[in-house]
Amino acid sequence: MSTAEKVSVRFPPGLMREIDKLVERGEFSSRSEFIKEAVRFFLLHYESPKELWEEYKLLARSRKLPSEEEIEKLLEEVDEEWKRSRSS
Repeated sequence: MSTAEKVSVRFPPGLMREIDKLVERGEFSSRSEFIKEAVRFFLLHYESPKELWEEYKLLARSRKLPSEEEIEKLLEEVDEEWKRSRSS
């Protein structure tokens, strides 16, 4: 029996599309595996919000991830989703 805890998380459609692309390319075995790795990465590298954003921009450029405009749009979607969740 697994000792892992189950959590439910909602993602905006734009982020799910990006996650699904990585899973479809075989870079991760599942959405869950991607999310676990993303959280591990975040916890290992988090220093401050500003430092995190600067690091993400560097990684995005080197890995040919979405453009800064696309990232901004995704972040806006996340922000709006967060605001909606806080008002409910």
